[in-house]
Amino acid sequence: MTSRPLVGLLAHGEHLDGVAYTAVRDAYVEALADVAECQVVVLPTRHLDLARCPDWLDGVALGGHQSNVAPEHYGGPRTPGEEYDPGRDAAAFTLLRAAIAAGRPVIGICRGLQELNVALGGTLRTLADGRHREDLTLPRDEQYLPVHDVRIASGGLLHDVLGAPVVAVNSLHGQAIDVLAKPLRVEARAADGVVEAASRPGPAFCLGVQWHPEWYASTDAVSRRIFEAFGAACRGEGAGRHAG
Repeated sequence: MTSRPLVGLLAHGEHLDGVAYTAVRDAYVEALADVAECQVVVLPTRHLDLARCPDWLDGVALGGHQSNVAPEHYGGPRTPGEEYDPGRDAAAFTLLRAAIAAGRPVIGICRGLQELNVALGGTLRTLADGRHREDLTLPRDEQYLPVHDVRIASGGLLHDVLGAPVVAVNSLHGQAIDVLAKPLRVEARAADGVVEAASRPGPAFCLGVQWHPEWYASTDAVSRRIFEAFGAACRGEGAGRHAG
């Protein structure tokens, strides 16, 4: 049996009952292990040389979190009441730039897409209305059901992966891409124009999505295909395509 590729999943900082934790959601680990068929190692945001991690990893994954990327990284204003995680910001930018330079497959989810855009020179904006935010009155599983459609750009990586022009997604976020980083191309948009996915064209798989494919990765066809494609790239079976 072929050994499974080793994927680094970047953690974030949490404080529970006054104690600091390094944390990831199990949903990301399960999607990467069960659907992408990768071995998963959790990467702390501190006390690890993240610039060297791609030397021994086959791929890199960055998941979502309720904190926002701090606006000083892209010249934007702070929003009162928003949560920030400066340790995660610094770790994500270091890891992403190192992974891209090393040609390792990358997948970014929600905050991970925003980090990818900022790491490569783009900016973010705070969404003015709640159309992309979850309904906190619902049970958690219902919050992560598909809430709107996105239109997939033709001829791109995501279109190759999904094979459909429109898909329904569970896009839950308060920030979004404003100015797209020059190395990226838009892979999907919502009906209101919000960028819902972007990729970095080149030989290595590098895709960020604004929604949460990890939540129903084992049962939702769209989510499954995204993780399967990432896993294939980590095994050297798919690569990024669309170099131009």
